Amino acid sequence: MRSKAPTISVRVDSLDSGKPGVKIGELERLTRLLREYDRELECFEVYCGSGNSRDEMIGIIETMFRIFNDHFPSARSVNFAGGHGFAYEEWDESAKHFDWHEYFQELAETARRMDIPPHVRFLFELARDVLADTAVLLLGVKREVISNPVSSLVPTDGSRMLMPSAQLRDRRHNIVFFDADMAELTGESSTSAALRGRTILRNDYILPGEYPVPAGVDARSYVAIFDVGAYCATQHMEFLNVPPPAEVLVDVDGAAHLITSRGDDLDKWRNLLFGRKKLS
Repeated sequence: MRSKAPTISVRVDSLDSGKPGVKIGELERLTRLLREYDRELECFEVYCGSGNSRDEMIGIIETMFRIFNDHFPSARSVNFAGGHGFAYEEWDESAKHFDWHEYFQELAETARRMDIPPHVRFLFELARDVLADTAVLLLGVKREVISNPVSSLVPTDGSRMLMPSAQLRDRRHNIVFFDADMAELTGESSTSAALRGRTILRNDYILPGEYPVPAGVDARSYVAIFDVGAYCATQHMEFLNVPPPAEVLVDVDGAAHLITSRGDDLDKWRNLLFGRKKLS
């Protein structure tokens, strides 16, 4: 306001979570400051956490509109941000994804009931739900299952640094093991084990917790981790020399193209190819 910025937008931390943002208890002071400077908000966003259910997100709609009516009735946009849950542990697509149809119906009804002007734009950050199931992370198994009296683990060539979607909230992902010919390994599980990463960090586990490992998993095997499209494989730790993975884009017709090549053990860069390379 002092610098006379052309527009002003505000992030509200409704959870008092310690994350950046104006706290609920500070909204009155912010409202007074806007009046003092004769300014109006372009947009306000409310942080409401992540992984919320449909009912929780519907409840947040009323909170957003109450803030609008009580504090910023002239704002031009309301950013509902993210938080829309995605069920990583489910297999069925309809069970995985957030119920947007019912959510938008409730949004429209609540906007009418609380007299939100029709010119106000609604913004959403829905990358996790839209993109999570667009990608699979494929890792190589480096040794047979290592067991000791305390636990068992599967050594892989991956890293927890490639799986931030799982680390923050101990999210469970669906996984499948394959043999050297990429045939799925099924049958009774021989053991329950953690998926170990490639770095020297003692907490370098690809996914939190343990997973059932079928008999036959060895140094020629592979493991696929599903639903990693939103926050996964292009991220890597440069100071640990974790090479970036190769990335393959599968077209709608099923044709596969290499779009980045895998780095070597000392490579710190994502090797974007100049042109797509078709894979047989």
